[in-house]
Amino acid sequence: MTGTEVIDGYELYGMLRSAFASLSYNETYLNEINTFPVSDSDTGTNMKRTFQKGLLAVEGKAKAGEVLSAFAESMSLESRGNSGFILSQYFLGLSNCLRDKDIFTIEAFSEAVVHAYKVAYAAVIDPMEGTMLTVMREGAKQALAKFALLEAGTLKDFLDLLSSSIFAAVLETHSQMKLLETNNVVDSGALGFYLVVDGMKKSFEGGANYFDCREDQLLPRRSVAVENPLSFFRYCTEFTIRLKEKHDKEYFSKLLSGRGDSVVCAINGDLLKVHIHTNGPQEVMRSFEKFGQRILMKIDDLFETPEFSRLKARKHPDYAVVAFAYGTGTSALFERLGADAAFPIPEGHVPTEEELKNLLGSYLGGNLVVYSASREIEEKIKSIRWWGHYENLLIVECRGLASAFFRLASSMFDGTFKDFRKSVDILKKIKPVEFSFEGGGNLEAEVEAALSPRKLKGRSTIVVFGGKGIKQETVDALSLYFANRDDVEFSYFPGGQEHPLVIVGAM
Repeated sequence: MTGTEVIDGYELYGMLRSAFASLSYNETYLNEINTFPVSDSDTGTNMKRTFQKGLLAVEGKAKAGEVLSAFAESMSLESRGNSGFILSQYFLGLSNCLRDKDIFTIEAFSEAVVHAYKVAYAAVIDPMEGTMLTVMREGAKQALAKFALLEAGTLKDFLDLLSSSIFAAVLETHSQMKLLETNNVVDSGALGFYLVVDGMKKSFEGGANYFDCREDQLLPRRSVAVENPLSFFRYCTEFTIRLKEKHDKEYFSKLLSGRGDSVVCAINGDLLKVHIHTNGPQEVMRSFEKFGQRILMKIDDLFETPEFSRLKARKHPDYAVVAFAYGTGTSALFERLGADAAFPIPEGHVPTEEELKNLLGSYLGGNLVVYSASREIEEKIKSIRWWGHYENLLIVECRGLASAFFRLASSMFDGTFKDFRKSVDILKKIKPVEFSFEGGGNLEAEVEAALSPRKLKGRSTIVVFGGKGIKQETVDALSLYFANRDDVEFSYFPGGQEHPLVIVGAM
């Protein structure tokens, strides 16, 4: 097909089969580097199976538009996981532009690629940069710009440019998301999308010439020592409804707001497809029953994946320690300080008692100590203890991040649960304060203004948690400022919360 100007149905089917072979060849590798949105080791499997469902639907189709339409619709109906869902939306976007065409020209195909990434973006409620969405967009933009410079480009030329542009964007994801950089990986979904496009391109070359992720020298090698943050939302939930009551996507998206993360929502004809990570999968699905008949559903427990095997381990002799905090960095710090599990509460999310009980479920059968950086969560856990008669549940009263940090850092975990109960009264003598500031303008003046009302007398401990996007120069300036104060013991930790800086002080 070298130099081809158009693609017919037969050739398109060959391209899709070549893409499937590329995904299959690298399935295990994609699973191994799977980090975002959670490290559940299934990106390669989900993308492969989603693609496979599409291929099974195109048998007997002759026209290129018919092949693509049948492929995309079957993918959308049968998609698996966050990555499979987004991939299916991309091909639905292609199909929207090309379904009525017998053959695809370079002009039609290149226009469809732009529409495709926009459809994929629209399906994701809270899109993140550094993911497959990013490479879909950047790959298309860069390839089109380069293709415009060619005097007489073919479809093969365009796919060559699209493939190379997407791969360059995939490598960039490593530094676009802190989680990926920490694990020293690229985004697995983004790399899977590259394999699809590169596989389609390789159908022009003939033979089984697969891209081998393990052999490629440009892809980083994952750090195996990293322990990633837990997911606050436990269940990966997917369902499809055949609608009898019509609403637009925004209407259904609002119904999903605040009920989880990794939310993808799309409507194709009379079918509504939803993907969400949530703590109440049955409740979410029941709230959608009035809109039509549920024809497909899948619920996976993320805590049963290998990445979260530490949830079944215990650091202490006869009790477990669980903490709740805002920000993945703070949660990771709490685990280093002794918590068996520290759940990062998503910014703006207000957990219900049922959610909290679900997260604590595997611990409630034994002795359990709970710390919380949220007063509201603390009160709800007290309610769980009261109504459930959990005499073995000890709540260390913290009343905020400052108190939670110092009580956890000061706890003595080397005794029995009975010994720990006795030590709780000693922890109450710690009187920490907590305050936030933006870290802009005159940093020294801003810190002085924040500290003076607190009247920290004598020798104090100051801990600063840096939020998302904090600049290194701000951290350096803070370190220098406190280095000149003999009355303060200063420490800095990357907290990962939304607010730029939280300063914690203790007498």
